[in-house]
Amino acid sequence: DVLIDTTNLNIHELRGEVERWFSPDGQHFLTVSVQSFSYKRGLPRSVDMVYDCRFLRNPYWDASLRTANGLDPRVAAYVGQDPRFDAFADQVFGLSELLLPAYKQEGKSNISIAFGCTGGQHRSVSMAQDHAKRLAQLGWQVSIRHRELDRQNEDKAQM
Repeated sequence: DVLIDTTNLNIHELRGEVERWFSPDGQHFLTVSVQSFSYKRGLPRSVDMVYDCRFLRNPYWDASLRTANGLDPRVAAYVGQDPRFDAFADQVFGLSELLLPAYKQEGKSNISIAFGCTGGQHRSVSMAQDHAKRLAQLGWQVSIRHRELDRQNEDKAQM
């Protein structure tokens, strides 16, 4: 058991104390949460960065892809064929490469990056998957969530 007297600690000092006691080797970790969402349901709460993917090719208008989602390789390939996809993905990734080390140095423990599109099924899911994979390849601790897909799965489980 550890007892920390917080009487005279500000939030930054408290975080330092907790990390000193519970972080391996006293290292500060930054976790990155990447998520997809639908603008129809509004912005996710407490996100740090939001990227709009509604300008990319929409698989919804391809009847063979409409019921699939961005986890399907066919959908990811379709979205990835948009001539603007690579430039957009590279720019967003470059910004993350610049900002994440700065946020870590500043002492933040979590950063949330969200990608949105109209229905939260295709383009935002594909972009979130791509971005999370790139960040993980650099060694960042990444979690991923697809808000609308998670809601669909919850609705199916309740039936």
